[in-house]
Order: sequence, then C-alpha cells, then structure tokens
Amino acid sequence: MRLSHVLLAVVALASLGFEWEGRLSRLRRDLADADPARRREVVRLLASYPASDVREPILSALGDPDAGVRAEAAEAAGTVRLREAVPRLLDWIDDPDADVRASAARALGRIGEERAVSSLVRALGDVSADVRKAAVEALAAVGTAEVVVPLLGRLDDVDSSVRVDAAEALGRLRDARAVVPLVGRARDDAPEVRVAVYGALGDLGDARGLPALLQGLRDGAESAQLAAVAAAGRLGAEAAVEPLVALWNEPDPRRARAVVAALGGIGGEAALDAVVRSLARHQTRDVAAEVLASMAREGGRDEVVGALASALDQAASHQHATAIAEVMRDIARGAESADAEAALLRATRTGTGAPAAVLIALAEMGSADVLVPILERLRSEDRPTQQAALTALEAYFARHPADGRAADPLLAVLGRVDRADRLRVVRLLGNVGAARALPELRPLLEHDDPALRLAAVEAIGSIGDAEGAPVLLELLDDRDARTRFEAAQALETAASPGAVTTLVTRLGRREPLDRHAVALALGGALDRLRERGELPDDAARAAREALAAVAGGPDEGLAARAVDALGRWGDPSVAPVLVSLLDHPAATRRRAAAHALGAVDAGSAREALRAAAAGRDVALAAAAAASLGDNGEASDAARLLEVARSRPWPASAAASFGVARLARRGLLDAAGSHAGLCRAARSRDPYVRANIATAMAALEAPPCPDGPAPADWLGPRHAAPVRAAAARWLAAAARAGSVDAARARDLLSRCVRTETAPEVAGACEDPSMPPLEEVADVYAYSADGERLRANALVALRFADGSAWVAHTDVLGHLRLERAPTGRLVLDDPVSTPLDP
Repeated sequence: MRLSHVLLAVVALASLGFEWEGRLSRLRRDLADADPARRREVVRLLASYPASDVREPILSALGDPDAGVRAEAAEAAGTVRLREAVPRLLDWIDDPDADVRASAARALGRIGEERAVSSLVRALGDVSADVRKAAVEALAAVGTAEVVVPLLGRLDDVDSSVRVDAAEALGRLRDARAVVPLVGRARDDAPEVRVAVYGALGDLGDARGLPALLQGLRDGAESAQLAAVAAAGRLGAEAAVEPLVALWNEPDPRRARAVVAALGGIGGEAALDAVVRSLARHQTRDVAAEVLASMAREGGRDEVVGALASALDQAASHQHATAIAEVMRDIARGAESADAEAALLRATRTGTGAPAAVLIALAEMGSADVLVPILERLRSEDRPTQQAALTALEAYFARHPADGRAADPLLAVLGRVDRADRLRVVRLLGNVGAARALPELRPLLEHDDPALRLAAVEAIGSIGDAEGAPVLLELLDDRDARTRFEAAQALETAASPGAVTTLVTRLGRREPLDRHAVALALGGALDRLRERGELPDDAARAAREALAAVAGGPDEGLAARAVDALGRWGDPSVAPVLVSLLDHPAATRRRAAAHALGAVDAGSAREALRAAAAGRDVALAAAAAASLGDNGEASDAARLLEVARSRPWPASAAASFGVARLARRGLLDAAGSHAGLCRAARSRDPYVRANIATAMAALEAPPCPDGPAPADWLGPRHAAPVRAAAARWLAAAARAGSVDAARARDLLSRCVRTETAPEVAGACEDPSMPPLEEVADVYAYSADGERLRANALVALRFADGSAWVAHTDVLGHLRLERAPTGRLVLDDPVSTPLDP
C-alpha cells in the first residue's frame, strides 16, 4: 500500500527547548543569591537535571540557612535519587522544622534507601500529621516486607488523612497481612478512609476482602459506594456479579456506569452477559461498549464476539441491536466467527438493528464470504440501506484485497446514485481492480465535475489501464493541479513503454507544461515497468539521460523532482548519475541525491554513501547514514553505530535510524551489536533513543548491563517517541526471556490504562512490529498547514517506533521505500527537548 501525497504538519513536542550551554552554570551561581525565594526556585529547577550534573549544588543547598531552601533541596535530592544526600536526610528526620522533616522523609522514600526504614518508622509517631503522612509515603516507596506492620499501625491514626495514606500504601504493597486489618477499618467513621480501604482491598485481590466490599456496595456515602463498586471489579470475584447488577436500578446513572466497568474487571460468563445486556440501557451504553472492547483486547475477543452474537437474536430493542452491532464492528476485525457472521446475516434479513451498523460489522469480519450478502444490499431501493452497503464495502476493501465480484453490482448502481454516492462508487471500482470497469470509467476522465474526474483518475490508476494512458497523458495538462498530480500517479500503473517515450519527450520540451507532473509520472512508470521486466533498453537509456539532464539543471525544484524519480526508479544504472550529484555545489542537491541512493541496489551506491557518511559535511553525512540503513549491508552496522555515538547531531540521529532499519531488515547480529547499541543508547537525544529501542525490539535484545532497560524508558519523564519504542523493546525482551514476562505484562497493561499519549498507549496495547510494506511519500507542512517546509530539518516518526531525522528537499518532500505500515507523525526536532 502506498501512502501517496501524505501531507503532514510539523508537531513540536511540548518542551522548553534544548538545554543551552551555560544554563546549569548560571543556576549554580544563583544559589548564592541573597533572596531565599530565588534560591528555592533554583533548587526546583536543578531537580530537572540528571543527578550526575547537579550533585554538588544540591548537596550545597542542603546546608542552606533558610529552612525553605533546605526543604526544596531535600525534594530535589529525592527527585534525582541522590544517594550521597542520605546521611544528611537521616539527620533531618529530627529537624526542628516540620516541613524539613517531611521533605527529608519523602526524599528518603524516593531514593529507596532501605537504611532509612528505622528512622522512617520512628517518624510515624511524629507530632505533625504532615510528617507522619510523608513517612507513610516513604515507607511504601521503600516497599520491603518489614514496612508493612508499622504501616498497619497507622490505620488507627487520629488524623483521617494519615489513615487514608496508610490504607492506600498497604494496597500498593499488596501484602496479604494487610487484608484483615483493612477489613476492620471498613466501618471507619470518615468516608474518605472507607474509600481508601475499599480501594486497597480491591488492589490486594484477596477473597477475604469480599464481604467488606459487598457491605460497601450499600455504603451511604456516594464516594465510598463507588469506590466499593470499583474495588469489587478489581477483586475479580464472580460472587459480586449479582449484587453489582442489583445496583442498576438505582436512580443515579453514575452508579450504573461504575457497575458496568466493575463487571468488565470481574470477567467470566455471567459478568460478560450482564455487560452485553447493559448495552440496552442508554445510561450505560457507552461505558458498556468501552468495557467490551477492553475485554476483547485483553484476550477474550472470541468470547466477547460470541456473547454479542448470541445476544443479537434476542436484542431487547432496535437500539439494543444497533449497539450490539456497533460493538461487534469495533472489535470483530478479523475474528472469522461463524456464529457472529450467521447472527449478523440474520439481522440483515430481518431488519434487526440499523443497516449501517449491521453491514459494517459484517464487513469487518475476517471471512471473504460476507462480500456477497453486502453486495445484495447494494441493490436495495432504500437509500439508507444502499448507503450503508457502500460504507460496508469501503470498510471491507480497507482490509481485504481487490475482488472482482463487486464490479458488476457497483457498475449497476453507478448511474442510479446521486453525485456524492457516485464518487464513492467510482472509488470502490478502483478498489475492486476489475478491468471490465474501465469502459465506464474512461468517459469520466472528461467529465465537467472536477471531483468526479479526479475520482476516475484515481480508480484507473488503481486498476492499471494501458488503454487509458493517452487520456491520462492529456490530463497532465489539466488546469487543476490536483488532477495533474493524480494523473501522474495513475500513470505509474497505466504507462506502457510507449507512454514512457512520450513522457521523456515532454520532459525535454521548453513550452509551458507541468514538467513536475511529467517527472513524477516518469519515476513511477519506470519503477513499475522495471519490476515487470517490460522496459526496453533504449527507453531506459533515453529516460536516464533526460532525468540526468534535469537533475543537474538550474531549476532547483524540478531537479529535486528528477532526483526523486531516479531514486524511485531504483535501477542500478542510475547510480553514477546520483553519485555524481553528491559533489554538486548546492547542498540541497547533494542531500537529495544521498536520499535517492538509498533505493539503488548497487555496490557503487553503497560505497559512495559510506564515504559521504564519514565526510565533513554533517547534513550530507546524516542523509547518507540514513540511506545506508536501507541500502547497506551487515558490515555497515558498526560504521553506523560509531556515527550515532560520535558524530554531531543530526548525523547521530540519522545514523541511529539507519541502525534501526538494518535491524528491521534482519542484518544486525544481536550478540555482536548489543554493546554498540548500549553505548549509543547513552545519548539524551530522544530520536536516537527511540531508534536504538526499535533496533533492540527487532533483535529481541536484552536490557543493557549498565542500563538502560526498556522499563526505564517507559517512565513519564521520557519523550513520547522513546516511551513508544521502549514498549516494543520491553515486549520483545519478555518474549526472549531476558526480562520477567509477568512484570512486563503488568507494566504494559498499566501503560494502556494510564498513558495519555495515544501513540504510546497503542504501542503498549499492541507492541508487535508492523511490517515494512508501505511507501512513505510525504510533503511536510508547517503547523499552520499552509506553508511547505522546504529544505527543513524534520523528524518523521513511523509506526514501529523509529524516527528519521532528515532534511526535506526544496519541495518539502521526503520518500522512504519499505516503510512500516501505520501512522506517520512529523516533529520539529529542533524544538524537541533532550531526554533526562
């Protein structure tokens, strides 16, 4: 699948920008400021740097005469986990100032200092509730078995907020010794304590806590009752299903929604059936759909689809049936469930549920057998049903290959639908790929409706029609730029050797014409004819000479298009032309040639790229290093790792992308490259880290002996690209057995629940590597969506976690063959902060 003409706007990651040289020095100097408020602010800023960079100033601030500065310094020491601060922090547990004592306790917990346990236990009896709360938090952070009993004693603290923190801490520690004491606090007078107790019992997952939670379902405080409902779901006891369902009839819809969410956590047949039934209630329909999708994601898709299929026949109402079909549509992709298909087919015959929901759900099933029933609905005289069938066909062909069975039904309705639906039918005919549709499509190339003409161009391009090439060639002169562009794309599949000759002739003309469109069409046509072995030598020679002349000519924009066409063609015979451009006076031409050489499988291309990657031109070295990832050999791995480790940015980032590409191509030796990957991983550049993590994931490599480990990079302080790539590395390392599989599953599951960045949550949910099956053909725009980012440094991020830091050409264009299937994101790397 080609990502043709993808227009991406640059997204700058939320940041403060790069750390400029000298900023840290200024902060150290400001620690001597006479104003305590300024010193406190400086210490807070120091906490954002690695411990190795701020060790001395933080230790110095711990001795500041101002108690507020000392408290901030303690917080900073805990944030950066500065172990050298532990002796002084231990002394501060007895400091006269309560804020300082509390800060010291929290810092010791964050550092995870086991030597501090006895001092922290003593702090549990402090006169200040804030200090006791800090001690509870710290002991829970240390997390050893010896902290449980002291924490149990705080369940009887006179301050309710301390009791809350103690209950929550015991839940996090998940020590079975806490169950009975927590059950004893389930009747606490303070509702907020009962909330914490119920939550802890749910976290502990011990059946002894069930009676207290069932009692909590009748708690008079709404917040406590909702907490008990949620905890019962986490406990996972099927005995809670019936008491939970009984709460549906209460008037507050929030309780009903909380019950449905809890039932999803319990799982099992009874809970699943109850959640499906809740689709019938408008108060719970949305949350039930989310819960069912979650249950399906967590490995129960077949059970969920089966339950939905059984419920469809007995749906309580038309709305209930529609909701069931909509959920099936969202979760049944590729399920190939005979029962579900049968139920949906019965629904189409009986008119159960909205046609759009039922037909689209049918289209999402994995079986190709559903196509004919959908096509039957296309003949309906009822317009909503017909439109639903078109939507279903669009969904079907989004995940199934071309199928000629759809051609005749689509052609039959082509003249009977309105303009909007006619456009959809024409596009679907392109998806079908049936040559018998071409006689109906060719006349549309001259239609006075630009949108319909454009749709016909795209369809003919998808089908491939040599007889349509003359009309497509004429459309290269169309007044509409988009039509010219699509005609050029369509000629990729429709061009014959004769059409190539015509394009070469047109490229050399001087009269006004869109030579960009001609060059674009020529590159695609040469590529396709070469793949088929249908390109005569004389046509190839003429095309090469024409493109070489334009690539070396004075028109920068047209030259960039010609260089791209040569790279897209990829024939080894174009290597000398592109290699010669590596010495062109224009830097933009040199970089474009290096990018294009990545697609040319020739020894001379590789040697030229190796030389450029080692050269003094850093921008050219970056382009060459990235291209070596696509064109290089196993022996290039060490070279690229060295560039990633030692060359200036952006060459280091581009080389790391080359390393990731070698790994994805299976050319990286896991054992031999691991040490080099670990050295490169010490970079703070988030794109280098993302690429190294992607390579590690492709190799199923273990954590680095001295760090990092994939779990280290999943934390919120790291950039989203790093976290997403780390999720794939973590899953791969777990498969290989180099990290604990249970802990990896827990971390990834927690990421899915809590991660706010969609790309990271998606990687945690499905950390598999997408195949390298697409062509990323990208035009980069500024964030306003109006201005092309010509000759600009961008970071193009792919669905496998890798990131290509590269300069666009003078047209704002980048192309990558064999790109990972999935979403693309464009960043501005200059405004992206360094990782911690």
